[in-house]
Amino acid sequence: MRGGYGAKAAGRLSVFLALRMAAFFAPVLETSRLILRPQEEADSRALFAILGDPHAMRFWNRPAITRLAVVEELVREQQAAMTGGRCFYWTLMRSGEAIGSVDLSLIQDGSAELGFLLRRDRWGLGLASEAVAAVIAHGFSALQLLRLASVVQTANHAAARVLQKNGFTCVQSQPVLLASGRRADCDFYLRERD
Repeated sequence: MRGGYGAKAAGRLSVFLALRMAAFFAPVLETSRLILRPQEEADSRALFAILGDPHAMRFWNRPAITRLAVVEELVREQQAAMTGGRCFYWTLMRSGEAIGSVDLSLIQDGSAELGFLLRRDRWGLGLASEAVAAVIAHGFSALQLLRLASVVQTANHAAARVLQKNGFTCVQSQPVLLASGRRADCDFYLRERD
């Protein structure tokens, strides 16, 4: 019988196995102060603390998210992308607390895009630079990527510093139409494998 309990159980099992496979392919990374573990659905609330903060989101391509349910759906979409091998999302843990996220997305032909976010009360401590360095090392070694790209709004000097500290070079600057409908000057950064 189509759609019966057996089909639902099999569907849940395949989702469970896919998530376990994503965790296998996105290993836990460690730095001197952080643990970067594969993102989990349970991270939604911690990510909402960042994605819902208008000050933290002022340089993103969309406004702050006002509902936890939206972040929960976003995390589910990211997990689906991880199972497909198109992206890897790590949650930054410090002293057992989720404080941010780093990702490699749009993985294709030896390239990926790097993104990161950190809870505002952890800014200025070098944690973003440390987490990004760990993901770069993993991307170039284990994933055998050849190049990484990242885009930041020109006014986001802190994010630009994180990239520059990690060997990225600004290769282009231009105005971009953001998902929010407004225009912003953006800098495009690139890092090639040594």
